[in-house]
Amino acid sequence: MRRKELFLLIILVCFPLESRDVYAQTADLEDNKFEIGGHFTLLTTSIVTDDVSTPCLTISCSPSGTFVLSRTRKTQPGFGGRFGYNLNSSVSLEAELNVFPGADSFSPPEEFNDGYFLEGLFGVKIGKRFEKVGIFGKARPGFLYANKGDLEGRPNVACITIFPPPPGCFQTTSTTNFALDVGGVVEVYPTARTVIRFDFGNTIIRHGERNVTATFQGLSSPILGVLRIPEETTHNFQGSVGIGFRF
Repeated sequence: MRRKELFLLIILVCFPLESRDVYAQTADLEDNKFEIGGHFTLLTTSIVTDDVSTPCLTISCSPSGTFVLSRTRKTQPGFGGRFGYNLNSSVSLEAELNVFPGADSFSPPEEFNDGYFLEGLFGVKIGKRFEKVGIFGKARPGFLYANKGDLEGRPNVACITIFPPPPGCFQTTSTTNFALDVGGVVEVYPTARTVIRFDFGNTIIRHGERNVTATFQGLSSPILGVLRIPEETTHNFQGSVGIGFRF
């Protein structure tokens, strides 16, 4: 009888303690509304590489018709920080700032590259948070600033009027474009106040009309020149991994 009574006593003591522990973790998630974190991120952007048209190397020549551009994908590594406010266990407001040092906007020459991108995103994260894992969707509009995002004519430099104009007639200038980050988030909670976060999604960038460098297929050999392209919207994969803390 004593062994049975002791066994029942252990059950009565342990189970309430376990329930209180789970309740304490849930209550802690609700009480700590603010969240701050840092992460490593990758942004894959579209860069024009060449044009299939034959250049017109004559005086007062201008391009005509529609150009068929070839593109490549450039993976831009970066890092950033994030600040969030949890309205409840399912909805959070977020602000994120990312820096991509050494980011490229053009094909050669190299003097037009090695700039940087600055990305700012502000939006909402909605989903379901379990005890150890959370799964969310996100929509965060913002901007992408490129300190070398466009080309403009060099001042006090006279260039012969040919097509395509040579890159030596141009210098880089900055651009700021609208961006929209849509995708998913997976969070892991090692403790009630610690978050390991994985982001993945599509960063949609609205580019204005701009100049790009391209390798034109010349009559005898490829020619590097500058081409003005119309405004466009590009879709770019972006993923990140980082750690955060609630307080």
